[in-house]
Amino acid sequence: MMLIDRYIARSIAWSSLFVTLILLTLFVFIDFIGELGDAGKGDYGVVHALIYVVLTLPALLYQLFPVLALLGTLVGLALLANHGELMAIRAAGVSLWRILGSVSMIGLVFVVLSFVVGEWVAPKSGVFAEQYKSRLQSGDASLTKTKSGYWLRKKNNFIYVEGIADDGKPGGVDIWTIDDETLALTRSLHAEIAVPLAQGWQFNNVDTINLSMAGIERQNVRVMQWDDFPEQSLLIAASTKPEELSAYELFRYVSYLHNNGLQALAYEQTLYSKIVAPLTVAVMVLLAFPFVFGSLRSAGIGHYVFIGACIGIGFHLFNELFRYSGLVYGLPPLFSALAPTALFFVIAIISVRRIF
Repeated sequence: MMLIDRYIARSIAWSSLFVTLILLTLFVFIDFIGELGDAGKGDYGVVHALIYVVLTLPALLYQLFPVLALLGTLVGLALLANHGELMAIRAAGVSLWRILGSVSMIGLVFVVLSFVVGEWVAPKSGVFAEQYKSRLQSGDASLTKTKSGYWLRKKNNFIYVEGIADDGKPGGVDIWTIDDETLALTRSLHAEIAVPLAQGWQFNNVDTINLSMAGIERQNVRVMQWDDFPEQSLLIAASTKPEELSAYELFRYVSYLHNNGLQALAYEQTLYSKIVAPLTVAVMVLLAFPFVFGSLRSAGIGHYVFIGACIGIGFHLFNELFRYSGLVYGLPPLFSALAPTALFFVIAIISVRRIF
């Protein structure tokens, strides 16, 4: 039985690799054409655009994993069916349940790979890609800037950060402090750069304006220690798209947003999507099984590819529909993330039961 497991797994693995190379090549070409519109901004050229697209490949691979698992399993099993190998396996007394178990083993490998890419590889490469592009476009080799900076809140301090340096230090920091009772502005602070310490932060080249009933007082100091400032990891999370964060980073940032009374729905939805993603990959592998052993077992490879593409596109559209509906109508983020996968799981179970 171990020989059969390896044989089926090898067929699905090679088919998945082939499908992955084709789809990634296609999307790299499309993304590269789109990036050419930004070429010429600052020091960002055509070669840099290609490097940027390559750096975003892990994130693209993570997004395509459910479709790749579906197509790879379909094509791998279809090749075995068309060559009569599945029929020979059945004739040897191997049940459909046993073959499904063999398919599930390679499906588990896909799930683990999806988790590893989504939790470690894609977030790191995505952040590096955005920093790489931003530095070249801005012409600043030390500071990664966004188009309009980004905002944070820590208790009664409203914080604006212009960008993040290569070593993770925030630059161009502005802080406005509001009185808890009167909601009046009591202090305005600008620091050229913030340096993390063991306890708190050190602000360099600081301009401070204190406002009180006695008047306005302005100070300029080279160094100031500031304790009430977000952690460095939260600053990086605030400057990163939700999709480019790992599940752990999303969880910490969602907790920070909740603790400071800020809106966290978009980040919560992305967090639950990250959690559900490995389950989606497993469902897609399961969904491929009945198409090969059902009424299409005598069809050509093209039929299986077409069916897989239709299912993959349908799932993507359905998933996006629930995602944006959740944001617009305030649906529970767990429901928005889980509903499409749950629906396709039910379809897969019904389809599998029909062939047994």
